Amino acid sequence: MKFFRLNLLALFIFSSIFSQNKEKILFVGNSFTFYWNLPSIVESMAAEKEIYLDIHQSTAGGASLKQHWFGEKKLNTKKLIESGTFSKIILQDYSSNPILKTKESREYFNRFIQLIKSNQGQAIIYGTWMFPAIFNKKYKSADPIQNALEPISVKTSSPIAPVGTAFRLFQEKHPEIPIFTSDNKHPSAVGSYLAACVFYKILTGKSPLGLPRRFDRKDEYGKKIFLMMVEKDTAAKCQAIVDKMLLK
Repeated sequence: MKFFRLNLLALFIFSSIFSQNKEKILFVGNSFTFYWNLPSIVESMAAEKEIYLDIHQSTAGGASLKQHWFGEKKLNTKKLIESGTFSKIILQDYSSNPILKTKESREYFNRFIQLIKSNQGQAIIYGTWMFPAIFNKKYKSADPIQNALEPISVKTSSPIAPVGTAFRLFQEKHPEIPIFTSDNKHPSAVGSYLAACVFYKILTGKSPLGLPRRFDRKDEYGKKIFLMMVEKDTAAKCQAIVDKMLLK
């Protein structure tokens, strides 16, 4: 019994040290961030390559960065950042704000980036995708949202995770595979897998080639639950698109 207790104590100490050594990362956003367990998928992808990240999220459906800033929708994003425990924070504004509410979007990106820097963190800007409801011919650029975010990125030295670019490239090469749900706005499982590959690469600096097509973990009762799964050939196509992208 004494030996058993010592083993439990050793396991607890090891787990505590291991947990403390993980890099803590925070995703800030809305449904474009939490659909299909995106933060957990990124964490699982990294673990497959023995890179152990501790990824958290502060999200609410339809939330803008302005709402995050003022703590609406029961969000406590500022307090989480002010805790100083996160080394990297991914910032996602409301989907159309960067191009339809550009002034507001830039203001709150800048506010959050300054807050992150003052708490010794690194901000990463989530470049989301164009979708039918906000797309029209007045945008001359292939990636209007990313172009709208570039000045913030340059001014604050904060990299952009170009998920929107990955979506465009995937649609151009594989138009037969849907990356949106039936609302033509939110990501399908494939879309979220593709986004996860982008975040995996930008957070680890490694290619997503060879990652699994499905991810699972155990719940608090020890029962297996599947976070996401896509077809094997589709996963490989997502990985190939992101592998060729140059991410800063």
